[in-house]
Amino acid sequence: MIAILGAGAMGVALASHLARGGHHTIVLATEYDSAVAAAWHQGLPHPALGIVPSPDITLVGPNGWPSVLPAAEIVVVAVSSPGLVPVLAAAGPHAPVDAVWVLATKGWQHDTLSGPSEVAAALLGPTAPVVTLAGPGIAAEILTGAPTALLCAARSSAARRTAADALRSPSMLTITTSDVVGAETASAYKNIVAMAVGLAEGLSERFMERAYVRAFANARSAMFAQGMMDMVRLAEARGGRAETVIGLAGAGDLYVTSNHGRNGRFGQLLGAGATPEQAMRSIGSTVEGVVNTEAALRLADRYAIDLPTARAVDMALQRQLTQDDAMEQMLSLFATALPIGARQLAMR
Repeated sequence: MIAILGAGAMGVALASHLARGGHHTIVLATEYDSAVAAAWHQGLPHPALGIVPSPDITLVGPNGWPSVLPAAEIVVVAVSSPGLVPVLAAAGPHAPVDAVWVLATKGWQHDTLSGPSEVAAALLGPTAPVVTLAGPGIAAEILTGAPTALLCAARSSAARRTAADALRSPSMLTITTSDVVGAETASAYKNIVAMAVGLAEGLSERFMERAYVRAFANARSAMFAQGMMDMVRLAEARGGRAETVIGLAGAGDLYVTSNHGRNGRFGQLLGAGATPEQAMRSIGSTVEGVVNTEAALRLADRYAIDLPTARAVDMALQRQLTQDDAMEQMLSLFATALPIGARQLAMR
């Protein structure tokens, strides 16, 4: 049996995918999933996915965790990074010692700067089989069986093979790696870069009167490229590998997040003049890149490296971009996010 911790969009999407593959799947709702549980029991669509979940999936509330988890062979954790510690602390004592934990959570803990696998090791024990799930996986596409490729990262070859085999299907390709640090760093930092790319697009909305300019495509591409460089720099500083960052976990996930994800949309709203609070309300769900930006800058200090895209996003978060001159604002962001470009501008 596979237990899914978290009844949000990704949790239910993964549960639907696994059930479609013939796995007995149970979704364990957290205390934050009350709206989902209410809709589920009334036969109404999932609030974030707009569909009624498959009858092949069972939903159990927090009180039912102790009766379900002892039978779980795999436990998939699909909660936001702030919820990871309480969920693992509550679920860990009830799961079998040899259960494989698959972490779909992305981002660093605000207080400790720990990645998801480090949090799991601290709460479940250093020998617990833990797998980090990374790569471009939009929940709605996983739900509907659209072609998807994901990365399963774990130090234990047996654990990553178990997770990859369970998730693999005619619609999903799974690839394995031992580079947990690279996968988790890319998964977290790509949200920051997606916000930077979105900022450029949002700023372009106040520059629409210029002929042929629609989305600051040149600027967005430059932000994307610098973001990839920053992602590699941070991953390598933490002991990860560049090849992981330029694969599914980094470049692949960044592409989809920039074009179709919440973090890219948040950056776009911010660039168009919304305050962070207004943008957050418009998105209506967790935007991991906001808290990850501060964490990334603290990690940059720890490893004595520079992360220009994180500094640019932080600059945008600290002040509302509402002045009329979009070009001036774009160049200001460039001066922060693209150090080489800044020096060239200063020479003019």
